[in-house]
Amino acid sequence: MGNQAHRPPRRLILVKHGQPRIDPDAPPSTWPLSDEGRAAATALAARLDRFEPAALVSSPELKAVETAQAIAVVLGLPVSQDPDLGEQHNETGGFQDALVFEALVARMFREPHHLVLGEETGEAARRRFDAALDRQLAAHPVGTLVVVAHGRVISLWAAQVLGIDAMPLWKRLGLATALVISADRDDFEIVA
Repeated sequence: MGNQAHRPPRRLILVKHGQPRIDPDAPPSTWPLSDEGRAAATALAARLDRFEPAALVSSPELKAVETAQAIAVVLGLPVSQDPDLGEQHNETGGFQDALVFEALVARMFREPHHLVLGEETGEAARRRFDAALDRQLAAHPVGTLVVVAHGRVISLWAAQVLGIDAMPLWKRLGLATALVISADRDDFEIVA
């Protein structure tokens, strides 16, 4: 039977990557973490330790991988990657001013079936991410799974699965924050 009294509750933790070093001339998927992003990821890992994470999976985008690596050092976990945990595809959209970008994101959340931002609709990104999460949860059936990903795709997924509004969640999910979700998906908290 083992020590079932100490078995940690099953949770899913969705981490938004840390602050990247932005290069307006490069695709966002290639942006590395900034020094402050790495420090914030390390600090977040210390706050996530209380959830007793059992596995750590990352989007393949550089800022997410480097966030996961910083978390892995603190939690003592290996990092694996899943290509379908990436952000809503936006490699050719060009760099946008913050206000223009926020307006595009708001429109994408309102119109997830239309191509508003980048090369993938919000709905396509959500379905891809949902399938990846299902696959990773099946591969890691015991304990808390930590997934390092991106704000838009996390918000798209959470809006559908948790029944919450995507735009306010996207705004609340700062860089290097985590959405901690209970196993039955009836309770969640944001850890910053």
